Amino acid sequence: MTPTSFIARLGGILVMLSLSACAGRQNQTVDASSSQDEHQRETVTPTLPHKEVPPRYETTAKVAIKTSLGTMTVALFGKAAPKTVANFLKYVDSGYYNGKIFHRIIDGFMVQGGGFDENLLRGEVDAPIHLELIPGLKHRPGVISMARQPDDIHSATAQFFICTADAPQLNGTYAAFGQLIHGEAVLDAISRVPTHSVDTEYGKMNDVPIKPVLIESISRL
Repeated sequence: MTPTSFIARLGGILVMLSLSACAGRQNQTVDASSSQDEHQRETVTPTLPHKEVPPRYETTAKVAIKTSLGTMTVALFGKAAPKTVANFLKYVDSGYYNGKIFHRIIDGFMVQGGGFDENLLRGEVDAPIHLELIPGLKHRPGVISMARQPDDIHSATAQFFICTADAPQLNGTYAAFGQLIHGEAVLDAISRVPTHSVDTEYGKMNDVPIKPVLIESISRL
């Protein structure tokens, strides 16, 4: 992805993770790195992560993300990001993620879910949490991070995304809190699902899978 496409995306188009920016305070976004037209012309093969967790980040919990395309295992760094991991596990333990979907997918960037069901209805969430950064943990392939509103760094709730490529524009402003350790092929398959734009009661949603990618469950291991 060229620097020009980064500037065009960040300056002109803030692609919504959930829905358009006018849809309300519960919306959560990530700055994307290319325009929709450029994304359609270019297919970037994700550079998937090694299975080893970086030794500097202690794994305090692992979860299995069971999807309609297979299961991924993610290590969570609860000592380095205790509030973020506790918030995520609260939704895991309550069964909140069961039946949600990956509702926004951009090949060569990330896959994002945890906010909507198959009918694109939004789930009820608790109060947002403050941004918590792990020094040195960058948004690289396989890193899991929290989605948030574009204008409020302290607005993450339940939605999360997993990177499929380096995303340095997110470092320092989005809360990365874990790493994929198994299921690279599943992440790759999810990232390649065809997408389209959908008009919903909340507004227009971009990069929505034509065939839903279901999160059947997320559970502790």
